[in-house]
Amino acid sequence: MTVQRVLIIGGGISGLTLGVALRQSGIEAHVVELRSDLRQQAGVGLSLQGNSVAALSRIGVAAACIKNGMPNDHLNLRRPDGTLVARQPIMPMGGPDFPGTVGIARTALHEILLAAADAAGVNLGLGISFASFSSDPGGVDVRFTDGSEGRYDLMVGADGVHSKTRARVFPDTIAAFCGQAVWRAGVPRPKDILTTEIHVGGPFGVVGICPVSMDAAYLYIVEAADPSMRYTDSELAAVMTGKLEAYTGPLVRECVDHLPQSTAISYRHLEWLLLPAPWNHGRVLIIGDAAHCNPPVLAQGAAMGIEDAVVLAELLAATGSADSALADFSARRFPRASLVVNSSVQLCEWEVTHLVGPQEIGQLMLDSQKALCQPF
Repeated sequence: MTVQRVLIIGGGISGLTLGVALRQSGIEAHVVELRSDLRQQAGVGLSLQGNSVAALSRIGVAAACIKNGMPNDHLNLRRPDGTLVARQPIMPMGGPDFPGTVGIARTALHEILLAAADAAGVNLGLGISFASFSSDPGGVDVRFTDGSEGRYDLMVGADGVHSKTRARVFPDTIAAFCGQAVWRAGVPRPKDILTTEIHVGGPFGVVGICPVSMDAAYLYIVEAADPSMRYTDSELAAVMTGKLEAYTGPLVRECVDHLPQSTAISYRHLEWLLLPAPWNHGRVLIIGDAAHCNPPVLAQGAAMGIEDAVVLAELLAATGSADSALADFSARRFPRASLVVNSSVQLCEWEVTHLVGPQEIGQLMLDSQKALCQPF
């Protein structure tokens, strides 16, 4: 039986990408999202690595991401005092036609994906989710929180690391703490920053600045953390400022000066998760962070979800059998996603325990990037 109608739970990056890719393949897509406004995004920005830009090109939005973001093919490594240590090339994981990375605001990326969804004819329902569902060999019957009902050939959970969909079909798979937390703060872009500036060798694992547009950037700290540690919103700016006292380089100091005025500061414990294959139970499939989530050391979280969405749509459009497409999807995606999760968790552990040196860390990052240069 061919798949003609798909329900997608979650209107994040993976869910919207899948909706667009399905519609462009001639498959009806219904995306439901519990939030009422997708333009209000948690977080400030992200780095789209080359492989994710290549995947976004398959749904026609790569050029818009590059135009609205900050593309580059290298990053700068600095000491805490700002001294430049190395100009590090970024491996072209998307191939020679795409930049190594694109820093972009989350709001900008969602605007691009929402415009593409509207142009493609995606049915987008906001402020609702599923209340219950039942799967049989031919499809899934769903009752929604607004009281409506529908039947779909396939239901896809793209609802994040704490997925409500995954909890229903794979209740034994839950996220685990990585040993680290990340601070992020939106700041004006210092005029001298055109690519990511990573400061290493200080008291924390990494302090970085990532430009996301000509006007904006985000400052971040990755640190070892106690999972019980919490801060109130009113404490965040002062605590983050204090943590950065040892970073005296002018780029960091300029960003720190803007922390008291920042309206986008967050502190989040980092988690990891890898759902064993296959990622479907009957006609209910899990993708993106709901199936595989990792600390951001390789900057591949969004990329893996985008790749999932594009590959799934291509397989569903190419095969006459839904069951065959689902089996092919898990077999194709699990090795690549598990590589990213396992490498990221290992790098996170090394940053926390300090049991290995820069050479081992660099080698694992290089090996991971080489593997991700392969077609997805």
